[in-house]
Amino acid sequence: MLLAAALASVVLGHSVQGREIRATRVGEAGAPVNVLVVGDVHGDEPAGEAIVAALRRASRPAGVTFWLVRTANPDGRAAGTRHNARGVDLNRNFPWRWRAGTRGVYFPGPRAGSEPETRALMRLVRRVRPQLGVYYHQHMGIIVRAPEADQALQREYARRSGLPLRSLPAYRGTAIGWENALVRDGTAFVVELRAGPAPVARHVRAVLALARRVPARPAGVSAAAPAARLSAFRPAGVSAAAPHFAAPRAEAPA
Repeated sequence: MLLAAALASVVLGHSVQGREIRATRVGEAGAPVNVLVVGDVHGDEPAGEAIVAALRRASRPAGVTFWLVRTANPDGRAAGTRHNARGVDLNRNFPWRWRAGTRGVYFPGPRAGSEPETRALMRLVRRVRPQLGVYYHQHMGIIVRAPEADQALQREYARRSGLPLRSLPAYRGTAIGWENALVRDGTAFVVELRAGPAPVARHVRAVLALARRVPARPAGVSAAAPAARLSAFRPAGVSAAAPHFAAPRAEAPA
Protein backbone atom coordinates (compact mmCIF):
# COMPACT_ATOMS: atom_id res chain seq x y z
CA MET A 1 0.00 0.00 0.00
CA LEU A 2 1.24 3.47 -0.89
CA LEU A 3 0.50 6.44 1.34
CA ALA A 4 0.18 10.10 0.43
CA ALA A 5 2.84 12.49 1.71
CA ALA A 6 2.53 13.95 5.20
CA LEU A 7 5.24 16.57 5.55
CA ALA A 8 7.01 18.24 8.45
CA SER A 9 10.20 20.30 8.39
CA VAL A 10 12.93 20.00 11.03
CA VAL A 11 15.91 22.32 11.53
CA LEU A 12 18.98 20.14 12.04
CA GLY A 13 21.43 22.98 12.55
CA HIS A 14 23.05 25.91 10.79
CA SER A 15 25.94 26.28 8.38
CA VAL A 16 29.12 28.26 8.99
CA GLN A 17 27.41 31.33 7.50
CA GLY A 18 24.20 30.76 9.45
CA ARG A 19 22.00 29.14 6.81
CA GLU A 20 19.49 26.58 8.04
CA ILE A 21 20.10 22.91 7.35
CA ARG A 22 16.68 21.28 7.20
CA ALA A 23 15.26 17.82 6.87
CA THR A 24 11.77 17.22 5.55
CA ARG A 25 10.08 14.31 7.28
CA VAL A 26 7.66 12.54 4.96
CA GLY A 27 5.59 10.22 7.12
CA GLU A 28 5.04 9.75 10.81
CA ALA A 29 7.70 9.86 13.49
CA GLY A 30 8.45 6.45 14.96
CA ALA A 31 7.87 4.46 11.77
CA PRO A 32 9.43 0.98 11.71
CA VAL A 33 11.53 1.94 8.65
CA ASN A 34 13.44 5.22 8.29
CA VAL A 35 15.05 6.22 5.00
CA LEU A 36 17.51 9.12 4.74
CA VAL A 37 18.14 10.76 1.36
CA VAL A 38 20.66 13.60 1.00
CA GLY A 39 20.57 15.66 -2.19
CA ASP A 40 24.15 16.88 -2.00
CA VAL A 41 27.12 17.21 0.32
CA HIS A 42 29.30 19.11 -2.15
CA GLY A 43 27.87 22.43 -3.26
CA ASP A 44 28.88 22.01 -6.91
CA GLU A 45 27.11 18.63 -7.28
CA PRO A 46 23.43 19.63 -7.06
CA ALA A 47 21.62 17.15 -9.33
CA GLY A 48 20.37 15.05 -6.41
CA GLU A 49 18.26 17.93 -5.11
CA ALA A 50 15.66 17.31 -7.82
CA ILE A 51 15.36 13.69 -6.66
CA VAL A 52 14.84 14.83 -3.07
CA ALA A 53 12.17 17.30 -4.21
CA ALA A 54 10.34 14.58 -6.13
CA LEU A 55 10.46 12.21 -3.15
CA ARG A 56 8.63 14.82 -1.11
CA ARG A 57 5.66 14.41 -3.44
CA ALA A 58 5.91 10.65 -3.97
CA SER A 59 3.55 8.14 -2.39
CA ARG A 60 5.59 6.14 0.10
CA PRO A 61 5.22 2.52 1.17
CA ALA A 62 3.27 1.89 4.38
CA GLY A 63 5.45 1.83 7.49
CA VAL A 64 8.21 3.93 5.90
CA THR A 65 9.21 7.48 6.81
CA PHE A 66 11.54 9.48 4.60
CA TRP A 67 13.98 12.03 6.00
CA LEU A 68 14.93 14.26 3.07
CA VAL A 69 17.82 16.72 3.21
CA ARG A 70 17.89 18.92 0.11
CA THR A 71 21.45 20.06 0.77
CA ALA A 72 23.85 19.36 3.60
CA ASN A 73 26.07 22.23 2.44
CA PRO A 74 23.96 25.36 1.90
CA ASP A 75 26.96 27.72 1.92
CA GLY A 76 28.69 25.65 -0.75
CA ARG A 77 25.49 25.61 -2.81
CA ALA A 78 25.20 29.39 -2.57
CA ALA A 79 28.82 29.78 -3.71
CA GLY A 80 28.80 26.90 -6.19
CA THR A 81 31.79 25.28 -4.50
CA ARG A 82 32.63 21.77 -3.34
CA HIS A 83 33.58 22.96 0.15
CA ASN A 84 31.78 24.70 2.95
CA ALA A 85 32.51 28.33 3.80
CA ARG A 86 35.69 27.35 5.67
CA GLY A 87 37.12 25.43 2.74
CA VAL A 88 36.41 22.00 4.25
CA ASP A 89 35.38 18.97 2.20
CA LEU A 90 32.48 17.81 4.36
CA ASN A 91 32.74 14.28 2.98
CA ARG A 92 36.20 13.96 4.55
CA ASN A 93 35.19 15.55 7.88
CA PHE A 94 33.12 12.79 9.48
CA PRO A 95 34.66 11.14 12.53
CA TRP A 96 35.25 7.70 11.08
CA ARG A 97 38.82 6.86 10.04
CA TRP A 98 39.43 10.61 9.91
CA ARG A 99 42.98 11.78 9.29
CA ALA A 100 44.46 15.28 9.21
CA GLY A 101 45.41 16.72 5.84
CA THR A 102 46.57 19.87 4.13
CA ARG A 103 44.31 22.49 2.60
CA GLY A 104 43.14 21.69 -0.88
CA VAL A 105 40.38 19.87 -2.72
CA TYR A 106 39.95 17.19 -0.05
CA PHE A 107 40.81 19.23 3.07
CA PRO A 108 39.26 17.22 5.94
CA GLY A 109 39.07 20.12 8.39
CA PRO A 110 41.11 20.88 11.50
CA ARG A 111 39.64 17.93 13.38
CA ALA A 112 37.06 15.18 12.97
CA GLY A 113 33.50 16.51 13.04
CA SER A 114 34.73 20.10 13.22
CA GLU A 115 32.13 21.55 10.85
CA PRO A 116 28.57 22.50 11.84
CA GLU A 117 27.20 20.95 8.65
CA THR A 118 28.81 17.63 9.52
CA ARG A 119 27.41 17.73 13.03
CA ALA A 120 23.92 18.57 11.75
CA LEU A 121 23.80 15.38 9.67
CA MET A 122 25.26 13.39 12.54
CA ARG A 123 22.49 14.60 14.83
CA LEU A 124 19.84 13.43 12.38
CA VAL A 125 21.43 10.00 11.85
CA ARG A 126 21.84 9.46 15.58
CA ARG A 127 18.23 10.45 16.13
CA VAL A 128 16.46 8.35 13.50
CA ARG A 129 18.97 5.48 12.88
CA PRO A 130 17.98 5.11 9.21
CA GLN A 131 17.93 1.58 7.85
CA LEU A 132 18.65 3.04 4.41
CA GLY A 133 20.76 6.09 3.55
CA VAL A 134 21.29 7.37 -0.01
CA TYR A 135 23.74 10.23 -0.57
CA TYR A 136 23.89 11.83 -4.02
CA HIS A 137 27.13 13.09 -5.55
CA GLN A 138 28.39 13.77 -9.07
CA HIS A 139 29.75 13.27 -11.76
CA MET A 140 31.11 9.72 -12.06
CA GLY A 141 27.91 7.91 -13.09
CA ILE A 142 28.28 4.92 -10.73
CA ILE A 143 26.91 3.43 -7.55
CA VAL A 144 29.84 3.40 -5.13
CA ARG A 145 30.07 0.00 -3.47
CA ALA A 146 29.95 0.18 0.34
CA PRO A 147 31.53 -3.17 1.29
CA GLU A 148 30.29 -3.03 4.87
CA ALA A 149 26.65 -2.56 3.83
CA ASP A 150 23.96 -4.75 2.24
CA GLN A 151 25.23 -5.71 -1.21
CA ALA A 152 21.84 -6.87 -2.48
CA LEU A 153 20.31 -3.43 -1.88
CA GLN A 154 23.17 -1.75 -3.69
CA ARG A 155 22.88 -4.12 -6.64
CA GLU A 156 19.13 -3.47 -6.77
CA TYR A 157 19.67 0.29 -6.90
CA ALA A 158 22.28 -0.16 -9.63
CA ARG A 159 19.91 -2.31 -11.69
CA ARG A 160 17.01 0.09 -11.37
CA SER A 161 19.04 3.25 -11.95
CA GLY A 162 21.10 1.92 -14.84
CA LEU A 163 24.35 2.95 -13.13
CA PRO A 164 27.04 0.31 -12.59
CA LEU A 165 28.08 -0.73 -9.10
CA ARG A 166 31.79 0.01 -8.74
CA SER A 167 34.37 0.14 -5.96
CA LEU A 168 36.43 3.22 -5.12
CA PRO A 169 39.30 3.58 -2.64
CA ALA A 170 38.34 3.49 1.04
CA TYR A 171 38.26 7.25 1.59
CA ARG A 172 38.55 8.54 5.13
CA GLY A 173 36.03 10.69 6.97
CA THR A 174 33.05 9.98 4.73
CA ALA A 175 29.41 10.32 5.71
CA ILE A 176 28.47 6.80 4.63
CA GLY A 177 31.48 5.24 6.34
CA TRP A 178 30.48 6.89 9.60
CA GLU A 179 26.80 6.03 9.20
CA ASN A 180 27.43 2.38 8.35
CA ALA A 181 29.65 2.07 11.43
CA LEU A 182 27.02 3.65 13.64
CA VAL A 183 23.78 2.03 12.45
CA ARG A 184 24.34 -1.70 12.72
CA ASP A 185 21.24 -2.76 10.79
CA GLY A 186 21.46 -0.01 8.18
CA THR A 187 22.83 0.39 4.67
CA ALA A 188 24.20 3.73 3.46
CA PHE A 189 25.83 4.24 0.09
CA VAL A 190 26.74 6.92 -2.46
CA VAL A 191 25.07 7.40 -5.82
CA GLU A 192 27.43 9.26 -8.15
CA LEU A 193 25.08 10.80 -10.71
CA ARG A 194 26.32 11.73 -14.16
CA ALA A 195 26.99 15.35 -15.06
CA GLY A 196 23.94 17.47 -15.77
CA PRO A 197 20.35 16.93 -14.65
CA ALA A 198 19.49 13.53 -13.21
CA PRO A 199 16.78 11.18 -14.58
CA VAL A 200 14.64 11.95 -11.55
CA ALA A 201 11.80 9.48 -12.02
CA ARG A 202 14.19 6.55 -12.41
CA HIS A 203 16.00 7.37 -9.17
CA VAL A 204 12.76 7.99 -7.28
CA ARG A 205 11.55 4.55 -8.32
CA ALA A 206 14.85 3.04 -7.19
CA VAL A 207 14.62 4.65 -3.74
CA LEU A 208 10.99 3.54 -3.33
CA ALA A 209 11.87 -0.01 -4.36
CA LEU A 210 14.66 -0.22 -1.79
CA ALA A 211 12.43 1.30 0.90
CA ARG A 212 9.98 -1.59 0.37
CA ARG A 213 12.77 -4.15 0.79
CA VAL A 214 14.35 -2.80 3.98
CA PRO A 215 13.40 -4.94 6.99
CA ALA A 216 11.39 -3.18 9.66
CA ARG A 217 13.09 -2.68 12.99
CA PRO A 218 11.28 -4.49 15.84
CA ALA A 219 9.83 -2.21 18.49
CA GLY A 220 12.24 -1.65 21.35
CA VAL A 221 15.29 -2.88 19.43
CA SER A 222 18.18 -0.41 19.31
CA ALA A 223 20.30 -0.07 16.20
CA ALA A 224 23.04 1.77 18.08
CA ALA A 225 26.60 0.61 17.86
CA PRO A 226 28.11 -0.46 21.19
CA ALA A 227 29.49 2.33 23.36
CA ALA A 228 33.06 1.23 22.69
CA ARG A 229 32.50 1.69 18.95
CA LEU A 230 30.70 4.99 19.42
CA SER A 231 33.67 6.47 21.24
CA ALA A 232 35.80 5.85 18.19
CA PHE A 233 33.85 8.29 16.05
CA ARG A 234 32.27 10.81 18.42
CA PRO A 235 33.83 14.27 18.11
CA ALA A 236 35.18 15.77 21.29
CA GLY A 237 32.43 17.46 23.29
CA VAL A 238 29.57 15.78 21.39
CA SER A 239 27.20 13.73 23.54
CA ALA A 240 25.94 10.33 22.43
CA ALA A 241 22.50 11.15 23.82
CA ALA A 242 19.67 11.63 21.36
CA PRO A 243 19.80 15.25 20.19
CA HIS A 244 17.05 17.81 20.58
CA PHE A 245 15.74 19.22 17.33
CA ALA A 246 13.64 22.30 16.87
CA ALA A 247 9.96 21.34 16.90
CA PRO A 248 8.83 20.11 13.48
CA ARG A 249 6.58 22.47 11.56
CA ALA A 250 3.92 21.42 9.10
CA GLU A 251 4.90 21.91 5.49
CA ALA A 252 2.76 22.03 2.36
CA PRO A 253 3.64 19.71 -0.50
CA ALA A 254 5.98 21.27 -3.05
